[in-house]
This record gives sequence, C-alpha cells and structure tokens, in this order.
Amino acid sequence: MKDFLPILKSLKSNYIAALLFITQVAITFTILVNAIFLALEKREVISRPSGLDEHNIFYVATNLPVKDAEKKALLEQDLLRLNAINGVTSAAVSTGLPLTGWGRLVEVATKPDTKYDTFSGYYGGDAQLVKSFGVELIAGRHFKKEEELTARVDGYKIASEAMVTKALAKSLFDENWEQIVGQTLYINNKPQRIVGVVKTLQSAWPSWVVVEHGVISAVKETDGIVNFVIRTESGVPTSVVDQTLSYLMETHGRKIDKVEMFTDVKARAYSAENAASKTLLGVIAGLLLVTTLGIYGQSRYGIVKRFKLIGIRRAMGASKGEIIRYFMLENVILTCLGVILGIISAIVLSVAFSNVFELGTVPMSYMIYGSVCTLLLGQVAVFYPAFRAAQLPPAVATRIV
Repeated sequence: MKDFLPILKSLKSNYIAALLFITQVAITFTILVNAIFLALEKREVISRPSGLDEHNIFYVATNLPVKDAEKKALLEQDLLRLNAINGVTSAAVSTGLPLTGWGRLVEVATKPDTKYDTFSGYYGGDAQLVKSFGVELIAGRHFKKEEELTARVDGYKIASEAMVTKALAKSLFDENWEQIVGQTLYINNKPQRIVGVVKTLQSAWPSWVVVEHGVISAVKETDGIVNFVIRTESGVPTSVVDQTLSYLMETHGRKIDKVEMFTDVKARAYSAENAASKTLLGVIAGLLLVTTLGIYGQSRYGIVKRFKLIGIRRAMGASKGEIIRYFMLENVILTCLGVILGIISAIVLSVAFSNVFELGTVPMSYMIYGSVCTLLLGQVAVFYPAFRAAQLPPAVATRIV
C-alpha cells in the first residue's frame, strides 16, 4: 500500500476530476440499486403462484338461456356433459376466476356482529371447484357432494361450510392457522364452518394487498353469466375447447361471452408489471454500459495526462505491474468514496419511494452486492487503459508533453 499516500496527494492536486468521478459513481450506484430492486420486485410479483394448475385450465363465460325455474337443472346437465368430455379431468362452475380483474370480495370476521377482521376474495361453485382449480388441500377435507347448494345470487348467504386459503387462515390465527379447521367464520356476517384449507388461491385483483386471501363455498349461482372452469389432463388441447363450445352451443339462446386459457389470463393480469420490469432491466443494462464507458474514458484521459509521470516512474525502476496496480488502486479509492455517497443517496431515495409510492425499502443486501459489483465494474473499466500505459517504453513516455 506504498502508493496510497501518493495517490491521495495526486487526487488533491486534481480534485475536480476526482469529484466528477465520485459523483458519477454515486449517481450510478443510487439509480442502479433502486432500479434492480424495483425490477426484481416486479419479477417476484409476476412469478408468485396463483394456486391453480395454470397450464391445464381454461374457462368459458356463458349464460343459462332458460327460465329461472329451469336454470338449476340445465346447470347440472352442463356440468355432467362437460365432465364427460374426453381429456377433461374436472369441470366445475365458479362465480369468478383468479386474476381476471372481475370478481367478489367479502368481509371476514371471527366473531358475530362485529367489525370485520379482514377482506377476502370469494369463489362460489360446485363441490368439484377445488379440484377443477387444481389448488392443493393442506388441511381439513374437500367439500362433500351433499353439501353442495344452488342459489340465484349471493351464494355465501346460504352456505354453511367453506374453505379458506392458508394466507387468510394465518391472518386470523397467526402460526396456529391449522386450528381454523372446524371453526366458524362470519362471511359478511353469515356464519360458515371451515372444513378445509388450501395452500394458495389468488383473488381476482392481482394488485390487491390481500390478493392471496380466499374463501370458497360450495354454492352454485345461476343468475347472469356463469363461468365453467375446465381442467384438462395435459395442456389444453384444441379438441377439448372445441368439444366444450360445441356442446354449449347446442342449447338455443346460448351466448359465449369469453373463452380464455388461464396462462393468457395471468399474462394479461401482469402485463403492466412485465412491461415495467423489462423497461427497468433495459435501463439497468444501458446505465451499466454508459457507466463503464464513462469510467473507461475518464480513466484513460487521466492516465494519458500522466504519461510523463509514468515514464519517469518506469525509468526509476517501477515495473509494469506496479504501474497497473497504481491506477487500479486509485480507481478503488475513488469508487469506494462514490459508493459510500451512493449508499447514502440510495437509502434516502428508497425511503422517499416507500413513503410516496408505498413501495418496500431496498434491503441492505442490495447495497452490499451493489457495492461489490460497482467496484468490479470500475476495475474492469480501468484495467485496459492502465495496461496500455504500462506497456509504454520509458524513453517514449518521458518525451510526451
């Protein structure tokens, strides 16, 4: 470290260039760390599981074009025929579908006639709905066929049993969430006994703060549009979709409102997050390139200005390795100062984003990894100019003005 004091003296005599370098590193570090955090946070949101057997599910939104008194019978017939289609694992009816942006929410409480404890998404359907969704049962049991009911609207009002997601159970019972099985919850003040807990089932709104809170009841609703959720054996063969639509259109007056694979539903639901993530990753890549070129250019300019000094040091016996080490150590000192300033700025910016946009604050691990990456980036950018300078013969370097 014998070069440490000479480097500090050199920087003091040329402090403007040193300040510019430190400022550049600090600004880059601040933007880089926050951009990476936001990009990875977006990717984490996109990749979180919906709970469904995503690649093997599609749904059909349609109507029941008969009189109210006949809707229950037609719905039972539809479910029977759809389950009989070759390649269908399970077909069920549901009041909604995760991540579609259209669905129901309910208030959930552990005590009657009290203010709700939390909110939850709601799905009503037949006893096969959990199987058709493909969600994993982790406590309790599935619905029994004899527990299945039919209502015109608001099925939760007549349901006596329900299933909930683990996230909802934990919000109500903390680490003792399994104790919720057998307990009575009040769904919009209507008592329902909890018979089972599923691992994950997202609600209809992907950006909702309690998107993983879910309540399922075995009540089919016959008013308005009904959603047939169809799970197939492997993928979603076109033949299964065609057979499904062919059967449904046999009923006079039937209208198909929408047919969609769940993979398309999820892609659309997170399209904004996906676009934002890709934009941030592009900004990060561009910033890294510009910063590398900036450090390279500034380092090369500083080295060129000191060619004569390099020649004198070489003439006095300094080796090529010592010349390279000198400039790389100088880069480390400047980069460390820039990183320290950048960490302070990154923390301030992160806290500001958290307060204004309700985002999470950047973890300290990002600061540590960001610091290491910035130091390595600086070393990579300065190595080539330092190497070229070390190759210059002393006789030539001392003649350069």
